[in-house]
Amino acid sequence: MSRRGVVVTLGWLSCAGCASIEPGRFGVRSLHFEGNRAASEAAIARCMITRQRERFELSIGFSEPGCGAPPFDSEAPRLRLWRWPWTEWPSFNRAVFDRDLEGVLRFYRARGHYDAQIVEVRYEPSSVPAGASGRCEGDDCALGITIVVDEGEPARIERVTLSGTEGLPQELQRAARAAIVLMPGRPPDEAEHDHSKRNIERVLYDAGWAGARVQGSVRVDVARRSASVEYRLEPGPHYRFGRVRVKGQGRLPRDVIEEAAALREGESFDPEVLREIQAEVFALGAFSAVEVEPRLDPALARADVEVAVTPLPAHALRVGAGVMSGAAHQTDASELESIPQWDVHLFGRYQRRHLFGSLAQLTLEDRPRLIFSAAFPSFESPRPGNVLSVALTQPGWPEPRTTAFARGLWDYGPDPYLDFVRSKLSARVGLTRGFVSRKLLTTLALQQDVYSVLDEPPLPPSGAAGLDPSETATPSSSYRYSYFEQDLRFDWRDSRTRPTTGVYVGLNATEAPRWPGSDWTLLRVSPEVRTYLPLPFDVVFAQRFALASSFVLDAAPGLDPASRELGPTDYRLRGGGASSNRGFLAGTLGDGIDGGTRRWEASLELRVPLGDSLLIAGFADAGDVSRGEYRFDHLNTTLGYGVRYFSLIGAIRLDIGYRIAAWQRTDGSNGIEDGANELPFSNAPGAVHLTIGDPF
Repeated sequence: MSRRGVVVTLGWLSCAGCASIEPGRFGVRSLHFEGNRAASEAAIARCMITRQRERFELSIGFSEPGCGAPPFDSEAPRLRLWRWPWTEWPSFNRAVFDRDLEGVLRFYRARGHYDAQIVEVRYEPSSVPAGASGRCEGDDCALGITIVVDEGEPARIERVTLSGTEGLPQELQRAARAAIVLMPGRPPDEAEHDHSKRNIERVLYDAGWAGARVQGSVRVDVARRSASVEYRLEPGPHYRFGRVRVKGQGRLPRDVIEEAAALREGESFDPEVLREIQAEVFALGAFSAVEVEPRLDPALARADVEVAVTPLPAHALRVGAGVMSGAAHQTDASELESIPQWDVHLFGRYQRRHLFGSLAQLTLEDRPRLIFSAAFPSFESPRPGNVLSVALTQPGWPEPRTTAFARGLWDYGPDPYLDFVRSKLSARVGLTRGFVSRKLLTTLALQQDVYSVLDEPPLPPSGAAGLDPSETATPSSSYRYSYFEQDLRFDWRDSRTRPTTGVYVGLNATEAPRWPGSDWTLLRVSPEVRTYLPLPFDVVFAQRFALASSFVLDAAPGLDPASRELGPTDYRLRGGGASSNRGFLAGTLGDGIDGGTRRWEASLELRVPLGDSLLIAGFADAGDVSRGEYRFDHLNTTLGYGVRYFSLIGAIRLDIGYRIAAWQRTDGSNGIEDGANELPFSNAPGAVHLTIGDPF
């Protein structure tokens, strides 16, 4: 084939998926408005069938609201970039467009602009006069449309009244009036009118008037551009709770579900109680769906509660493969911690639910692993490993809202930090209970570990990527360790996976007495606070501050020196990594991979969503790990930025942190240490983290 033939063939292949305008029709290239001051172009266009050809664009915030949904006078900043060759060309239809023009006027009337007019419609090319059929007879069929509107002056509300509140408590009357969005001096917007009615009903519903209904009317004097708004309230009776009724449970025990609901007959109706019942029944772990609905009896002013459940299958078997990207939990109650290790694994899980007709559940899981002793996604030092576990849970014991659990685990493979092969056997029993619709979760547990070192670490440890090659890790001893654990988690966030507002407070404490089954007398406590402040355009300012202290009071004399000083290697305090200070690789913050007994961490992060699936963030991290005392003058400050893509498996996250030399130590000593980890393709001190999941 000739060179020209190759070029033609490649050109044909590159355009094989290109979209084209329908023959004989105009394709809408662009659609714009002029003269619109009270309403944004996006708000008007959302209600039109005629659409312009889409561009790839980035907009701050989540997805746009639907037609007729506020905000109407503003839109999120957006960057319109390019059109893909395969982007579909929407065809121009004259009849549909004429109806769209009528819809534009209806949109303005719904916003209180009763004098709005369409002054002009301009077409580019201009070969589409107002009365034409909409057929394209020439070669240029890419159509640009500009709609010029004259919004006119809107009507203004002169008076807003609310009737039917007689007999209600004065505080409730004031709350109902405060729920009205439409106020004198504002245009009579239909969306805000409907929103006001729903707000009034919600206020009364929350106060126990579960059957309250609101009627509303708007009278408009178009000539005077004035309006009056009237809301008529029918509060109905004040309801009290009656009985709880359970359905759909099949052969499962009804009494356990009723006791978990814990509805107190005769109490004042409160929708928060309904949410709490749903959370507690779902937490029993036996149901795929839980629906809670009040059944109102106006004659008796009683609200019975119907709980409809859908049981999970009695047997469940799952097999598959996955990636664990450099993070682990020390216990099932503790927070996620970065480790310089990741794995590719197979897994098999069998669950036997509804044991002996109860809500008890048995889970068997095996996870053979290929472990890489370096930060994800480096393929350094692959070694085999395996995690085998068995767990039994019994909801509703010893009291209706408490779940008892027992778990056994065997973990074989290289230690995440010190890189020797070890075998860890753990047995754990405990209780967990939720309060306040499970926003407060408490755990009490007793755990016994038997930790066996199977070989000595190489020199230097391959897991300590970024350290000076002359450094070595301290070999660890085999040990036995048992402890009591108390964990409190207060989670008042709007979402656990992608929070935009709220507060999270955690406190974990453990006490280990030395006895023949444990080589230490050790106390440990780790409080943490996170806050999330919503900003315009769905931007979130997130903050985290955490402390941790470990007090080794006694240790067996046969342990290695580091273990006697710092405690068991799996429970030592370490820092750095994707879930910690992101200017450091996991385990390299402060005193290094041997760990310490004091740790503090602080993070600030500005999260800017670009649509539903993409987010960019700028962050500042600080913190230190030390032995003995907190070193708050060791800031170890990192500045950086990150990108997150929210997928089915979670947030795929790339963070780049740069360590600021002048902000490492406030006393001016020990700035950036020799041999500290550096950014790829650069001599700048810092680290790159590719992982799955939000940092906090």
